[in-house]
Amino acid sequence: MSDPVEMVVVVAMATNRVIGDGSSLIWHLPADLKRVKALTMGCPLIMGRRTWDSIGRPLPGRASIVMTRDPDWAADGAVRAGDLDTAIASAKDWIASTADARSEIILFGGGEIYAAGLPRTSRIEATIVDLAPDGGPQAALFPELDPADWQPAVLEKVTATDDVPGYRYERLVRRTPASL
Repeated sequence: MSDPVEMVVVVAMATNRVIGDGSSLIWHLPADLKRVKALTMGCPLIMGRRTWDSIGRPLPGRASIVMTRDPDWAADGAVRAGDLDTAIASAKDWIASTADARSEIILFGGGEIYAAGLPRTSRIEATIVDLAPDGGPQAALFPELDPADWQPAVLEKVTATDDVPGYRYERLVRRTPASL
């Protein structure tokens, strides 16, 4: 493995940082699902158990590393990790042992996982949805970012249609390097 491994956040969030209602996403953006696949293919995904439950299966071409406090949790196609350091070690092992792997570890949600990994993240690939739902009592939120730490760029804006809200793709790059 010659390239250094970097941590990348992939997230879809509302303008008020809501990412889910505690069990699923609040919106369905078909074009964004294709973008997420392109961003994550060949990478290990670190996610929380509720994110795993909302997906319901391992995603092809990617490793699913699930962080949970439950030491007895297990699921076909997933690797359990009790903490972020264990998850990162598992992700690096998967990259080293997988022929077509890219040197990126993807933080895939939810809110607690993003909060834990954000200090070690070098880039955020965000879909910002033009909605501001309350998310309900179990709302999952993306952590607040300090603008001094990140250089943002809007990559594309997508206009709302009858059944899909408007949204934009943003890339935020950490101004000072993060280390895993």
